[in-house]
Amino acid sequence: MQLLGLHKKDEQVIKLANIGNAEIVYKKNIRISLVDFNPDYLNLYLDTKDGQKYILSLGNIDYQKLATIIQFLKDNQIELIDKQGIVQLLRENKNLFTHFHNKKWTAV
Repeated sequence: MQLLGLHKKDEQVIKLANIGNAEIVYKKNIRISLVDFNPDYLNLYLDTKDGQKYILSLGNIDYQKLATIIQFLKDNQIELIDKQGIVQLLRENKNLFTHFHNKKWTAV
């Protein structure tokens, strides 16, 4: 949470050694109105070795912050799954909203 710059009143501790893998996923927000300005979802899913699953919202994270998180995961031998190529898109300074709303395969 500190790496993401997020602060909550309630904290949950996840032991680093217990994290099996992490997956970064972009999901489109289903909009039912033209005036729905709620953002899409960019999340980091953590799977632990004991079967627990956690979701951390990345919000509108910039590439430098995400790169720090990715390096932290790599340094601790945690596999990062990025099926949508989000890391590369952010590295290239691409707008995720524009990219994924022009593609058919994006998760809803």
